[in-house]
Amino acid sequence: MSLPKVLVVEDDDAIRALLIAALRREPFEVHAAVNGAEALTLTRSAEYAVILLDLMMPIVTGVEFLQAFHDANPNSRTVVFVMTAFDDVTVRHIAPNLVHGIVRKPFDVPQLVAMVREVALTRVPLPAADSVAEVPLIADVLPEPAN
Repeated sequence: MSLPKVLVVEDDDAIRALLIAALRREPFEVHAAVNGAEALTLTRSAEYAVILLDLMMPIVTGVEFLQAFHDANPNSRTVVFVMTAFDDVTVRHIAPNLVHGIVRKPFDVPQLVAMVREVALTRVPLPAADSVAEVPLIADVLPEPAN
């Protein structure tokens, strides 16, 4: 059985490198993209268990990626966590069916990795076409870390 694939989509080099390093300690195959356009290219050639997606990026933003990804993969089982420093008003404009959870920046890296681990390693195989439809997973929102 192959390792679950995780895609980190983040334009900030330091945050992207930190997430890649932390996730590679887990039993995942980790890929990365610096913007939504690169991420869309990667999602055409691989199925990801989890996508960690920044909202504010150049070329194709996180919101634009979400819509394009959903349009191209309407039945995708990929779990998408949005990483953002935006306020609740901005995040409310994202269609809830496109995102499974919102991770506030700055975030707690071990807690984020644990959340990704739980989702990526507990996915069940797709049901047969004639069986009952699967209910989408909705993850809890990570609290802001205490300073």
